[in-house]
Amino acid sequence: MRLRNLIHTRTGADTIYTPLILIGLCLGIFVITKGVLWNWKLIVIALIALPSVFFYLYKIFQNPRLGMWSVLVYCFVWSLIARYLFAYTRVSLPFGLGVDGLLFLTLVAVIFSGGAKAKYNILQNKLVFLTFIWFLFVFLQLFNPQATSRIAWFYAMRCYGLYIFLTVILTYMLLNQKKDLDRFFLLFIGFSIFGAFYGAYQLNVGLSYADSIFIQPKLDRHMLFGKLRVFSFYENAGQAGVTQAHAGVIANILCIHEKRRNYKIFYGIGMLACYYGMAISGTRGALVVPFIGMGAYLVWCRKPLVTISGISVGAALLFLLVFTTLGQSNYTINRMRTAFDTEDPSFQYRLEARAHYQEYMEKHPFGWGIGTAGYWGNRFNGEDNVMTGTDGGYVQLQAEVGIIGLYLYWAYYLSILGMTFLMLFNLKDMELYPKVLALCCGILGLLAANYGNSVIYQLPSNLTISMSLAYIWIARKWAKGEKLPLFKSRF
Repeated sequence: MRLRNLIHTRTGADTIYTPLILIGLCLGIFVITKGVLWNWKLIVIALIALPSVFFYLYKIFQNPRLGMWSVLVYCFVWSLIARYLFAYTRVSLPFGLGVDGLLFLTLVAVIFSGGAKAKYNILQNKLVFLTFIWFLFVFLQLFNPQATSRIAWFYAMRCYGLYIFLTVILTYMLLNQKKDLDRFFLLFIGFSIFGAFYGAYQLNVGLSYADSIFIQPKLDRHMLFGKLRVFSFYENAGQAGVTQAHAGVIANILCIHEKRRNYKIFYGIGMLACYYGMAISGTRGALVVPFIGMGAYLVWCRKPLVTISGISVGAALLFLLVFTTLGQSNYTINRMRTAFDTEDPSFQYRLEARAHYQEYMEKHPFGWGIGTAGYWGNRFNGEDNVMTGTDGGYVQLQAEVGIIGLYLYWAYYLSILGMTFLMLFNLKDMELYPKVLALCCGILGLLAANYGNSVIYQLPSNLTISMSLAYIWIARKWAKGEKLPLFKSRF
C-alpha cells in the first residue's frame, strides 16, 4: 500500500502537465512577453487580468457550457471593449480573434472534460454533415490556384466556415436543452435592447470620447448629409441595423405567442427598441429583414387574424414609403424611403459595380479564392486586388468561391430551412412552434439582407445565425418528445 501511494504521489512540478494549468501558463507567459516587447500598459492590464483568466479557465473546464455562453456575449461586446481600451490606453489588440480563441478553448474543454464517455454520437445528424461539407469546401479553397494570400484565406475563412462549423457542433453538444433556447433569446434580445438604447444616446446626446475616435476612419460612411448613421456598440452602422432588425423580428414573433406575462413584456420592449434601433442606423438594407421575416411568419403563423392584420399593416407601411412623401422631412423616414428608389445613385452604383465584376466571376467557377475580395482582399492584396469594392454579400461570396460555391452555400441554407418548414407542418407542440418559426424567419431575413451588404459574415450575426441553425435542428428531437443528453464534465 505504501509503495502504491508513493507511485501515485504527484510532485509540484507534475502540475504543469495538467492541460488547464499548462494552457493557462502558456497564455500568461505569451501575454506578458508581448507586453514587455510592445507596450508597458499591456503589462499592467495583463497582471491585473491574469488571476481572473486563470479562474475563468478553471471554471470553463469544470463547465464547458460557460464557454459557449461566453462566445455569445463576447461577439456582441468585443467591438465596444476594443474601442474603449484603445481610446484610453492606445492599446490596440485583435479582439476579433477572441471569438476564435473562445470557440477553440470551449472545444478543448469539451474534449478534455468530457473524455471518451461524452455523447458524441448526437453529432451524427444531417445538420452536422451538411455543415461539414460546406466547411470542407471552404477549407479546400486554401488550394485555389487563383488565391494570392494564404494569410488572407485564414482570416476570411473563419466567418465563412469555421465559426458556423464550431458553433453548430458546440451548441448541439452543450446548449441542447429547452431552457438554453430561452436563454439564447433573452441574451440576444437583451443585448440588442442595450444596443438600441446605446444608439439612441449617440443620436440624441452625442458620441462618447471612445466613439468619436472609433468613427474617425469611417466618417465618410457614418455621416451622411450631416446626419449620423448610428452604429451603437457594433462594428459599423450596417451591422447595427441588420442585427437590430434580426432581433426585432424574433422578439416580434415571440411577443405575439408568449403566454408568460413578464416574458411577453420583455419581448414587446425588445420588438419596439430593436425596430427603433434599426431605423436610426440608416441602413436601408435592414428593412428587408422585417419584410421578409415577418412575411414568412404571416404565412406560417396558424393565426388567421394575425395574418390578415399583419398583411394589412405591412401593405399600408409599404404604400406610405413607396407611393407617398409622408414624413419626408424626417431624416430617418427619408433614408428608409430611398431603399425603394431604383433611381437612387447608391443603388445604381451597386448595379454598375456588380456588372463590372460579372466578367471576372464568369471565367472562374471556383472563384478567385477566399480572402481576395472585400475587406481582407483590400488589406492583404492592396492595389493588386482585382476585386476591390465588391458590393453585396453574394457578389463577394461568388467572387471568392465562384458560382459553384454560391450554389452550394444556398443549397446548404435552403435544405435546412426547407426540412424545418416541412417539420412545422406536423408540429403539434404550440409552445415550441413559435420559437422554431421565429428562428427560421430571422434566418430568412438575414439571407435576404445579405444581398445588399455582407452582414452574415460579420459578428454578431455570424454567430447568432449559426446558433439558430443548431436550435432549429435540435427542435426536431424535441418535437418527437426526445431529449438530448446534458453534457457532464469529468474535470
